[in-house]
Amino acid sequence: MRLSGFILLFTLALQAGAKDGAAIYKEHCASCHGDKGQGVADEYDEALVGKKSIASLTKYIHKSMPEDDEDAVINDDARAVSEYMFHAFYSPEAQAKLKPVRKDLLRRTQHQHRRALSDLVASFRGNSNLGDKHGLFARYFNKEKMNNQKGKLAERTDTWIGFDLKSDHKIKNLNPKAFSINWSGSIMPPETGTYGFRISTPNGARLWLNDIDNSTDPLIDAWVSSNNKMRQVEKSTFLLGGHSISLYLDYVSYKEDVSSIQFEWKPPHGTWQPIPQRYLFPKRSQVLAIPTTPFPADDASMGYERGSSISKAWREAVTNSAIEITNHVFEDIDRLSRSKSSDKDRAQKLRDFCATMAERAFARPLSAEQRKIHVDGIFDQSKDDLDSAVKRSLLLTFTSPYFLYPDLNVNAEGKPDQFTLATKIALSLWDSIPDRTLLDAAHKGHLANENQINQRIDRMLEDPRSKEKLHRFFFTWLNLAEKDDLSKDLETFPGFDENVIADLRTSLTLFIEQVIWSEKSDYRQLFLSGNLPINNRLAEFYGKEAPKSGFANVPAGKHSAGLFTHPYVLSAFSYHKQTSPIHRGVYLSRNVLGRFLKPPPNAIEFKDADFKPDLTMREKVTEITKDNSCMSCHSIINPIGFGLENYDAVGRFRTHEKKKPINSASDYPTEDDKTVRITGARDLAKLAAESPGAHRAFIKHLFHHLVQQPTNSFGFTTMDALHEEFTKNNFNIRHLVKTIAKTNATH
Repeated sequence: MRLSGFILLFTLALQAGAKDGAAIYKEHCASCHGDKGQGVADEYDEALVGKKSIASLTKYIHKSMPEDDEDAVINDDARAVSEYMFHAFYSPEAQAKLKPVRKDLLRRTQHQHRRALSDLVASFRGNSNLGDKHGLFARYFNKEKMNNQKGKLAERTDTWIGFDLKSDHKIKNLNPKAFSINWSGSIMPPETGTYGFRISTPNGARLWLNDIDNSTDPLIDAWVSSNNKMRQVEKSTFLLGGHSISLYLDYVSYKEDVSSIQFEWKPPHGTWQPIPQRYLFPKRSQVLAIPTTPFPADDASMGYERGSSISKAWREAVTNSAIEITNHVFEDIDRLSRSKSSDKDRAQKLRDFCATMAERAFARPLSAEQRKIHVDGIFDQSKDDLDSAVKRSLLLTFTSPYFLYPDLNVNAEGKPDQFTLATKIALSLWDSIPDRTLLDAAHKGHLANENQINQRIDRMLEDPRSKEKLHRFFFTWLNLAEKDDLSKDLETFPGFDENVIADLRTSLTLFIEQVIWSEKSDYRQLFLSGNLPINNRLAEFYGKEAPKSGFANVPAGKHSAGLFTHPYVLSAFSYHKQTSPIHRGVYLSRNVLGRFLKPPPNAIEFKDADFKPDLTMREKVTEITKDNSCMSCHSIINPIGFGLENYDAVGRFRTHEKKKPINSASDYPTEDDKTVRITGARDLAKLAAESPGAHRAFIKHLFHHLVQQPTNSFGFTTMDALHEEFTKNNFNIRHLVKTIAKTNATH
């Protein structure tokens, strides 16, 4: 009874405190923030949301709130109103009540649409299993018997396409006055975009891409030699990242004084260079349908791309891409449908082909109504015009809501089933449709338990499409996806040209891939790893030991901190001539450490001319952010930015600026109201590696990228469950990807 009485009294006391807090809020706060924390127009129109704890709220209110009378709410009153605000507005439970988050019905994004169409057609051509061997298959011939097996002199795998008779004449019995070479295989583009291809030769050369039997016009046709004069011929084409395309290059030299050829590409965000060996394969891929129709940009207002908007431009793009792929399919209809014009049952074969196309597009068996609408009804009306029936059926399938809106693909009872699960896994990992292997598993009921699902996801994670999607995620997470201009003042930073910038992007890509696809796949190594992949050009610029060839890992230095100190990242968040602690601090605070930052009350443009020339960047930033209204956020931003000041605007380590020793030390306020001393990049790395807030921020960003839905729409316990699983599995990134894909599929 005594215990019960104590609990009752304690509860009443808490209620009394809560009541006092509510009364204080109503009297001093509601006029600006609203009765439900929703904000008040022309006062403070932003909702009371964020990640402040009760202690940090108390400290903030005690010091500076309300703005017109800072001494009105202090000490116990500040504590009472903070407790009320936290439980009423800030806590996840409060947010769930005030603003419940629901899943949206989403269409395919432009990335998903292109990949789905491409993979849909590819499912009828068979898999392009390229194997593990890298390079291109090369055959060398004497001219008089070019491409004739009897005249073949040698076969080998070349790691890159380039030949110079003066230095490469190692082929036995090669006639230097009359010979030819052809290279064949596949290219695996690492990211989606427009790629340039260039041939430099005084001789004859032709290049085919995405043409398994060379039946179309070559992309580059320079077959007629230029009479010993070197020439460059270049063309560009749109490619899908993670989707291989075939390559065939013919080269001939006949009675010419000079014999040489160099083949290069220019990837998105890159410069002209030989195609790296890791992207070349000696086996030729199947022909790939590549939709090139431009699409309007998808909504990214929530920090990740979503198919949430419908516009006239989008509808036109959907229609035009459907026409584009329909024409592609129709040109090869007999091969794809396994039929011939002379077949007596050709009509049935074409009808069955269109039905199978619709089933794979919708990722489930067709209902009787769906088959009638998309296939049978069309063929029944066009008995004498099979060509028209095929085209109409394909167009209707490619523009069907069941294809454009994957969430519509449910069974007749409207309940999730294994086909729904397969669809969601494919969207999470590939931004595409389930392949035939995954659909077959769904047909057989082999996605019924966690072990079966894990097996399918493990297989899919090894697919280049998964690797491309994770590549895109990291550059989005790091705010680098659209960073095209990293150029600096060449007088201040001589040698930091477009080639160095392109090499740095490659270096960052390799660094991320090494962490993700290592055995441990340890998130913490993104910040704690001391490796820096460089080539000869980067070694010279950054004063490192040059590798023997290509890119190789070198020690980044004792002060390095993985991603934080990678030169590409540091360069991206710097000014043209100098560093930017604010840009660095904002990006790291929000994206990596997961801190909530309000938009600045007044945007202040940084103008270097406004400061004395002998001031360091730290001194300048301290001066313009010293106001109390600024420091509520800059108390978080500045210590992080200052912690990286030992690295200049191109990511080189330094100890002095303006002939003054650099001070990189600051006190950083953590989310749990502790103060951590930051002395440099290594302290920041430790913070990102160990902080639960940073872990949860990474999980949230990855979840959004893979699922394109808010984590809270899956329930407020979802983040806690994902964080627990992430921690339990030693922060394994690939395991986290698997967990998120399963969560999306089975929720």
